[in-house]
Amino acid sequence: MAAAGAEKGGKKKTEKKLAAREEAKLLAGFMGVMNCMRKQRTLCDVILMVQERKIPAHRVVLASASHFFNLMFTTNMLESKSFEVELKDAEPDIIEQLVEFAYTARISVNSNNVQSLLDAANQYQIEPVKKMCVDFLKEQVDASNCLGISVLAECLDCPELKATADDFIHQHFTEVYKTDEFLQLDVKRVTHLLNQDTLTVRAEDQVYDAAVRWLKYDEPNRQPYMVDILAKVRFPLISKNFLSKTVQAEPLIQDNPECLKMVISGMRYHLLSPEDREELVEGTRPRRKKHDYRIALFGGSQPQSCRYFNPKDYSWTDIRCPFEKRRDAACVFWDNVVYILGGSQLFPIKRMDCYNVVKDSWYSKLGPPTPRDSLAACAAEGKIYTSGGSEVGKTLKIFKPNPKKKKSTNKDTWRFFWWTELCPMIEARKNHGLVFVKDKIFAVGGQNGSGGLDNVEYYDIKMNEWKMVSPMPWKGVTVKCAAVGSIVYVLAGFQGVGRLGHILEYNTETDKWIANSKVRAFPVTSCLICVVDTCGANEETLET
Repeated sequence: MAAAGAEKGGKKKTEKKLAAREEAKLLAGFMGVMNCMRKQRTLCDVILMVQERKIPAHRVVLASASHFFNLMFTTNMLESKSFEVELKDAEPDIIEQLVEFAYTARISVNSNNVQSLLDAANQYQIEPVKKMCVDFLKEQVDASNCLGISVLAECLDCPELKATADDFIHQHFTEVYKTDEFLQLDVKRVTHLLNQDTLTVRAEDQVYDAAVRWLKYDEPNRQPYMVDILAKVRFPLISKNFLSKTVQAEPLIQDNPECLKMVISGMRYHLLSPEDREELVEGTRPRRKKHDYRIALFGGSQPQSCRYFNPKDYSWTDIRCPFEKRRDAACVFWDNVVYILGGSQLFPIKRMDCYNVVKDSWYSKLGPPTPRDSLAACAAEGKIYTSGGSEVGKTLKIFKPNPKKKKSTNKDTWRFFWWTELCPMIEARKNHGLVFVKDKIFAVGGQNGSGGLDNVEYYDIKMNEWKMVSPMPWKGVTVKCAAVGSIVYVLAGFQGVGRLGHILEYNTETDKWIANSKVRAFPVTSCLICVVDTCGANEETLET
C-alpha cells in the first residue's frame, strides 16, 4: 500500500512539472508575439526617447517588469499621458536590452555591460536584472577590482555584493593594498579599512606598510591625514625588530612627534610582562591571521642545507641554519617554533635546537629525558606524537601537558609535560615519516628488520587504532614527508643504493599516490622535515 501511494504521489509531481513547463512555454510564446508586435510598432502606446534613439513599447509590459515604470504610468505624473517619454542620462543600448528583457525574460550580462546594466536596473527597479548583475560581479571579484566593486555596491545599494567584495578585501588584504585601486582610495575609506579586525595579514607589519604606501602615493596632499592613518596601525603588534630597524627609520615618522609617540608605545609594549600586556586593550586587538603553510627541511648531517618548500608553487627557498649537525633526528613545529630532537653525532644528543620562524632566531634548550634516534615525530592538536626509532619498534607515544602541574613561568616547559604510550603500529619501523591529517596520523615507509618498506598505515586518534592504506610507489629505508591540507608530500628519501629522484604526493581523501616528475626531491636524505606556518613573519624575513 505504502509503495503504491508513493508511486501515485510521484506521478502527480511529474504531471505538475509537465503542466508548469507547458504553461511557461505558452506564456513565452505569447510574450514573443508581443515583442514582434513591439518591433513592428503594432499597438505600441509609448515611445522611450533615449538620446536620439526611439524605442517603442507597451506600457502594460513595462509596468509589469519595472516598479519605476509602474509608478510612472499609473499615477498622475506627466509621463502617464505622454506618448513620448524621455529617459535622461541613459544609454540607448542598455535601455534597449532592458526593454527586450521585459518581453523575453532573457538578457546577456558580461564584463562590458554589467556596470551599466546594474546602474540602469537599479534606477528603473528591475530586480531580476539587478540580481543577475550582482551574481555575475560576485564571481568576478579579484584583487584588482574588489575595492571598486565595493564602492559601486555601496552606491547602488547592493548589500550582498558589498559584503562579498569586503570579505574578499579583508581576506586578501596583503594583495589588495599593493594595487593602484588602494592607493587611489579617499582618506575616509582607507581609515575605515585599516581599522578592521578582520584584515587577514601575516603580521601587523603589512598593515603598517599599507598605510605608508598610501601616504607616500600623494605625500604633499596627504600629509594632514598622517596621524589619523597611522593611528589605525597597531604598533604593539609589530615585532620589536621591525619597529627598531624599519619603522623608526621612516622619514614620515621621524618628522612627526605624534607618530613617534605611537612607535614608542609599541616599543614599550614589548618590555611589559605577559600579565601586564593582557591588561592593555587599545591597539593590541589581533587581526585575522594569514596562514602560510610551508614545509621546512633542515639538513641533518649537512646543516647548511636548509630550505622551505612551498606546496602552492612547488618552489624552494633557503633558510639560515646555524644548528649543530646531527643524524637520525626528528623535528616538529609547535607554537611558532621548530623543535629538533633526538638523533646523534657519535653520542646521543640530549639538547634540543629550536628555530622561531616568526623571529627567524635559533636557540637551544634541554630535550626530553631519554634521547632516541631514527624516530619519527609530528604535532597534532597541541600534542607531540613520536613513533618507532632506535631498535625498530612499533611504539606510538604522545607528549602532552601534565594536568597535575601548573603552567610554567619560564622557558623550560618540558618538565611540565608527560609521555603516554598508545596503541602500537601494525608494522615495526624506523626512519619513517609521521604526519597528521584530519584526526589521523600516517606512518609512511621506513625500514624494519628485513629492509626498506613501501607500506603506509594510519592511526585514528579517536578510535585509538591503526589501519593500512595504499602503499607508496617507491620503497625506501628512509622517508622524509610532510602534509599540507589533505596531501602528504614525500620530499626526500634513501633506498639503500640511491635516493628519491622526484617528490611523491599522496591524497589522503582518495587514497591515491602520484609521482611528480616535474619537481626534484630534496638532495639531503638525512634531513629533518616538518610543516611550519610562517604567519607572523614579515616579508623581509621570509625573503632573506
